[in-house]
This record gives sequence, structure tokens and C-alpha cells, in this order.
Amino acid sequence: MVAPRPRVSVILPTYNRRKVLPRAIDSVMLQDEPDWELIIVDDCSTDDTASFLQSLTDPRIRVIALPRNLGVSGARNAGLEAAQADVVAFLDSDDVYLQGRLSAPLAVFARWPDVVCTLSSAIKHNRNGSEQVARLPDAIFESKVFGWGLICALFDAAGTNITVRRSAAMAVGGFQPNLPFVEAEDFMLRISRQGRGCLLSAVLWEKFRSADAMSRRWQDAGAGLLYYAQAHPEYLTRHRKVATYFATKLLVYEFRDGSLVTFQRHLRAFRRAGLISGNIKQICRDHWDVKRYRRAISSPAALASMTGPPDSWM
Repeated sequence: MVAPRPRVSVILPTYNRRKVLPRAIDSVMLQDEPDWELIIVDDCSTDDTASFLQSLTDPRIRVIALPRNLGVSGARNAGLEAAQADVVAFLDSDDVYLQGRLSAPLAVFARWPDVVCTLSSAIKHNRNGSEQVARLPDAIFESKVFGWGLICALFDAAGTNITVRRSAAMAVGGFQPNLPFVEAEDFMLRISRQGRGCLLSAVLWEKFRSADAMSRRWQDAGAGLLYYAQAHPEYLTRHRKVATYFATKLLVYEFRDGSLVTFQRHLRAFRRAGLISGNIKQICRDHWDVKRYRRAISSPAALASMTGPPDSWM
């Protein structure tokens, strides 16, 4: 007799995170939705992750030990291939699910067959010990509007925040292998073209900042932005202002951080790619137009009423 498929597959890629991995696993096991499978993809860890995973006895947990290091995108894709459920959720090994993280998206998918992905509110822990709630509204957007929100980074598309229909994830080919820094955003932008997207106001996960996180790797950030410009040409056509905003924002961070060699290299690369063009006055105007827009639409109420980019930007 064939065992029934679980309602949701949770994919947890990990690399040398033995100290925090139990916390992530426990947060899945404590969910109010019990019908899950947890696929832990060990991306060739060199610490004692493998021996710890061998000690896990819950039959709902499966471990995939990759023969070589594939990076986070490759590890997630291995989990996608192995997933048995129609709905897939992701979990980064240094993050934590809160109660309802699985049941809330499942309820959305059951009610709206044309919704292909969900994102939710989160608690974010900063390196200085402070924390903040990244609050989203309850809202469902048509494909193009949801895609605009991702293009302008109006909501967080981090790995732990993503729940998708597996069919949609497979249709877009999963995550882009070897893409640094923006692999989750790129994946979600491609997913958004498959159907409607849903935001949930419930706080369903916690983001922790590990010492080896990529958020301050300027080289990876610049490479990711350049990839985005190539893979999503709308950044250089309909949404050039947004491209300019993210390019100049990164350059300002690099300059303030004293990463002047990287700053100069990216400045030249962004100009060649068309992410920055025109005179300094126009560049500054575009940057501030986008910054003011993002600030104006940052509240949950304003975000819920989003209909796309301002007409004057098109």
C-alpha cells in the first residue's frame, strides 16, 4: 500500500550550521500542522552536521547528503526534486518557523486555486541585538502587480518566507544555480508570472543574522544586481528608475563602508550594463523618486492598495 503524500514539504538546505540547525528543525516539529515532510539537504558540511542528522528519528524527516557543494540554490533544487507534496515551503537553517507557518499558507492555497505563492510578516533579529517586525497586509495581488512588488522590493522574498505550489516551482526551473545574493528574489519574480501572489499579515517566521550571512558581501550583491539586469530586462526598460535606485543604493553602502575598490569596479560595471545612465542630476532624481515612493507605500494599508508602478514612470 502506497503511503499518502504529506500536505506540505519543507526544504531546509544547510552548510556548516550545526549549532543552529536543531533550532530550525524543532520549529518545524512544533507546528500546528502535523502533516509535513522535512527534507534536510546537507550541502557537504564539514562540521559535525552529518552525525547530528543521523541521530534524527522522526519518520517525517528525510536527509539528502549532496556529493558536492552546490550552494543554496542547488541544495534547494535538490529538495524540490525530492519533494512529495503539492505545496513546498522553504526554511533557512539559521531561521525559525513560528506557529502557523505551514497551516496559514495551506489554507490560502486550499481557498484560492490560482494563488501560486505566499509571503508573510516576520520578526527580524539584527546583529546589534534589536529586533523589528516586518509587517505585511493581508492581500492577494494579480500576477503583474505582485511581480511589481518584487521588482521594487516592497516585501521580503527571503528563503524562509517562501511557500509555493510545487508545480509552479518546477515550471520555472527552480532556483538559478550559482546566483549570489538575490536567488530568492529571482525565483519569486519568475514564480509570480505563474499566477497570483498572496501576502499574509500573520507573523510566521523569525530571521536571524548569522556571521556567515551574505548581506554584507558587496561583491556578491553587485553580481546579483548585474544578473538581475540581464535576466529581467524590464529593469532596463519599463523600470529603469528602479534599476538606478538599487545600483546607487549599493554604491553608497560601499562608499560609506570604505570598500572603494569594489565601489569603483561596480560603478563602471553598472554604467556598462545600463543600470546607471545620464548625468548626475538625473541619476539623483531617479534615486529619490524611487526612495520617496518606497517610503510612501511602506505601510501595510498603502501596500495593500498597490496597483503597480506610478504611471509617470512607465
